[in-house]
Amino acid sequence: MHPCRDARGRPIRPIVWSRRNGPWARVPVLWIGAAPGNAGGKGTGRLGAHGTRIPFGGDIAGANLELLLGSIGLSRNETFITAAYNCLPSKGGGEPTAAELRTPVGHYASSIALLRDTVVATGARLIVALGNVALRTLAGAVTSARADLPGLTRLERNGLVRGRLARAELLGGPDPVFSDAWRDAWGEEPVPAILWLTHPSGQNMSPFARPNTQFHRRMREARTALRRAARAQLGIVPPRRRAELPSTGVYALPEWRDDIAPRFMRLDRLWRAHGL
Repeated sequence: MHPCRDARGRPIRPIVWSRRNGPWARVPVLWIGAAPGNAGGKGTGRLGAHGTRIPFGGDIAGANLELLLGSIGLSRNETFITAAYNCLPSKGGGEPTAAELRTPVGHYASSIALLRDTVVATGARLIVALGNVALRTLAGAVTSARADLPGLTRLERNGLVRGRLARAELLGGPDPVFSDAWRDAWGEEPVPAILWLTHPSGQNMSPFARPNTQFHRRMREARTALRRAARAQLGIVPPRRRAELPSTGVYALPEWRDDIAPRFMRLDRLWRAHGL
């Protein structure tokens, strides 16, 4: 993993993750999850990001994320998807602990510090934090040179509300180190807006649930909040109906075509039957 370099050999920006996460260019939206999952396999299954190396790859959360992407007319090929923690958590899945997030990663002091460079490298104008772990790690990444993990209560006291578009100031920053890195990369002041959504896991949003359940209501709420934020921050006019997935880029990978797509199509048909 070496830095990208310009024609003179000078480092431009760090390589973060891989092309399976999204294009290596500036993107409008950066999605942050908690950690790679394994679709219940605890490290042994083929599906989930841990198995396919494709973020949100092959589980219900992945199908739910595709619904959100399609609801604003985008796909994985135009956005970047990452996680607060780039390993399967030691318990075999779920959310990483605070200790895991503070553990060094390669030359980085912690996953929080790595996320800081990810945010800068993608240059996204809208950052979507999927769940509480993603939000807290993002807050630590952009507001603290020490890469702390602020508590959720503190963030809510600052005025942060789930589903409501917010500026980085509500996270407590950005701090000068982050601002300088952003200006060096993009020649402008930091402008990313934050949208905190419920994590699209099967425990929160399920296409198998009936329309009168909380699982269905949470998905509708997340979709509505995202469409509103995309229109306000990015000038996107959301489509009335989701398009079919493209067959290029990430969607052309053998892991997607052979492992993920068959299950995704089944889950997607269930959501479309619900009118989503």
